[in-house]
Amino acid sequence: MTNNNNGFIAVHVGAGQHSEALKKRYQKLCREACKSGITKLKLGGSSLDAVVAATIVLENSPLTNAGYGSNLTLSGDVECDASIMDGSKLIFGAVGAVSGIKNPITMAKSLCEHQSIKISHGRVPPSILVGSGAHLWANEMGIEMLPAEELISTKARKIYNHYKRKLEAGKNNESDNKITKRRMDTVGAVCVDANGNISSACSSGGIILKYPGRVGQAGVWGCGVWAHNGPWSVGASTSGCGEHLIRTTLARTIAESLSMPIPNYVAKLHKTMKDNFIDSEYLNGLDEKLGGGIAIRYSIDESIGDLLWTHSTNSMILGYMSSHDLNAKSCVSSLESCQVGKKAIVEGVCFRL
Repeated sequence: MTNNNNGFIAVHVGAGQHSEALKKRYQKLCREACKSGITKLKLGGSSLDAVVAATIVLENSPLTNAGYGSNLTLSGDVECDASIMDGSKLIFGAVGAVSGIKNPITMAKSLCEHQSIKISHGRVPPSILVGSGAHLWANEMGIEMLPAEELISTKARKIYNHYKRKLEAGKNNESDNKITKRRMDTVGAVCVDANGNISSACSSGGIILKYPGRVGQAGVWGCGVWAHNGPWSVGASTSGCGEHLIRTTLARTIAESLSMPIPNYVAKLHKTMKDNFIDSEYLNGLDEKLGGGIAIRYSIDESIGDLLWTHSTNSMILGYMSSHDLNAKSCVSSLESCQVGKKAIVEGVCFRL
C-alpha cells in the first residue's frame, strides 16, 4: 500500500432519538471512529478500508445499534444487517439478519471485494448473503465469529425486556410505539480520497422487537449505502426506519440528487427529501416518515467537497475529519418534536483536500 493517502471521512450513529445523557458519549465515539478511518487512509488504505475501520469502531461500542449492543429481535436474539459500496468499481456487498458475526461490516466488505473475482464454471459471486450461507462464507473467509449471545449487551437486554413486557401485557400504546420507532441508531460512514474514490458503509441491528429474519435498509441495494465516482463523486449512508428507507431507496436518492454541479446543493437536498421521502407516494398513509443520512460530494477538479446531513427524526449525531485535521469534529443535529416525521432538516460543512 502507498502511504499518505489523503481524504475526508464522515460517520453517523443514526437518525433517531438519542438520549440527552448519552449525547456527549455518542459524539466522542464518532470522533474515535473518524480517527480510525483517517489513520487507515494515511497508512495507504483505500476509502473502502477507511469506512470499514470506522464502522468497526461503531459496531464494537455498546452505545450503538450495530454489532455488539444491537437491538434484539422478538425472540431475544441479535440479527445484524450491513452493507458497503465501492464507488470506484460500483460494486456492493451486504449481509442480512446474521447472528454470531462480530463485525458484520467486515463480511459485507469481503462480499463486495469478491464481486471482482472470477470463480469457476461461470458461477456468479454472491453480493448479499443471509442465514446459514452467511455463516458458511464467514468460516471460509476467516471472518471472526463468536457465540451469538456475546453480542447482547446489558443495555440491549434491558430495552428488550422493557418492551417485551409491555407487548405481553397489551400495553403497547401509541406513545410506546413512537419511542420504539425512534430508537433507530443505525451506524454508517462515507469516505472520499483526494482522487475522488468514494465508499460508503452502513451497519444495523434493526428495530426493537423486529420479526426474526427481517432485513432492513442496511442489507438492501441502494437503500442503506450508495457510492459513485465521477467529476462529482457522491456517497451516502442512511439511517431511520428501514422499511421507509427501502421503499424510497433513500441512499441512492440522496446521492444522485447531489451528483451534478448545482448552485444550491442544500436546497436541492431539502427538495429531494421533501419530494422523494416526506411526500413520497411510496409512503402514503404513514403519519410519520422517519429517516435521514449523511452524504459527501467531492469535485476532483476543484479539490473541494461538501458534507451534508439530513433527517426527519428527533436527532442525528455525526462526526467528520479530514486527513489534514489534527482532531475530528462532531455535532448533534436536532429537529423540533412537532416537526418529527413531517419535515426534514438539512445542514452541512465544506472541506478541501
